[in-house]
Amino acid sequence: MSCLSFPERFTYLRRLLAAASGLLLSASGALAAPEALRPFAADTWNELARAPQRPQAVVFSTRDCTHCPGVIDSLAQSIKKSGAKARLVVVVMDGAGLEADLLKDRHYRQADVLYAFDGAAVSLRYRVNPGWRGLTPYVILVPAQGEPQFFSGAPPTPAVRDFLRP
Repeated sequence: MSCLSFPERFTYLRRLLAAASGLLLSASGALAAPEALRPFAADTWNELARAPQRPQAVVFSTRDCTHCPGVIDSLAQSIKKSGAKARLVVVVMDGAGLEADLLKDRHYRQADVLYAFDGAAVSLRYRVNPGWRGLTPYVILVPAQGEPQFFSGAPPTPAVRDFLRP
């Protein structure tokens, strides 16, 4: 068994502290991430849309959608930058049974709440908006008061700005 000299012990402790602080920093970033994948069932949209206490940006996504990550990132940044109390909700239409993978995905981790469709996709989409044909990303800006706005693709910047305005 070897004995570490003082400089070696100091270096060892410094590395140990650096590793521990790195773990704490990465864990603190995870605190804001969703803790579980919730089922988006027949009544979920009614619950989300019914006079929320704070505004909600709801993004419907699929795992193979090439534009969805950018829209999620953009909305997350806009919400954070604005200081608004808005919440980012992401619904992964093809995410059932993939909780572990989705909760690790850096884009989905930006959501305050993460859902996956639980039921027939056509029926669930119809409950959200009868005119929605399933294109993603599909974004709904739900203000605390007033009517939701529906967008196929990224919402225009003025709409997001107005939505986040106090």
